[in-house]
Amino acid sequence: MLIRNRTLESLSINDNDLGADGGECVGIALSQNENLKALKVAENDLKSEGAIPIIKSATNLEVLSLAKNFMRSDVGKPLAKLLKTSKAIKKLYLEFNELMVPGAKWIAKGLSHNKTLEILNIKGNIIGDEGMILIAESLSSSPCLKELDISLNEIGPAGF
Repeated sequence: MLIRNRTLESLSINDNDLGADGGECVGIALSQNENLKALKVAENDLKSEGAIPIIKSATNLEVLSLAKNFMRSDVGKPLAKLLKTSKAIKKLYLEFNELMVPGAKWIAKGLSHNKTLEILNIKGNIIGDEGMILIAESLSSSPCLKELDISLNEIGPAGF
């Protein structure tokens, strides 16, 4: 569907059973579709293995939602590359995964080079104080970011 369609601009396939294999299929289709601007694949049990192909193919997307997919910190490096190279990404939703401090470190690296992202949701990723400090340091280099959700991340006073 996604490969052949040239008019669809937004696709929501939240809360299905795609799993890692389905994520890989979505990533392949996305890599061949330049018209899609918004992709929402939250709650699909993608894990990192299924999310990484999507992230790598998301360069033309303005909106990407990968919330609640059991992703770990190994998606951090592809996310950093997306943030660094995409001239389109405006909204990135990563809430309730397991990015932790290593994932936050990669996201911070990507943010420090990004000039388009307006909304970042990393709620519930257990980034702690260390991850928050890394994200905070990168914010001065990310002039477009208007909304940041860091709720439920075990951040204490040291994180601010």
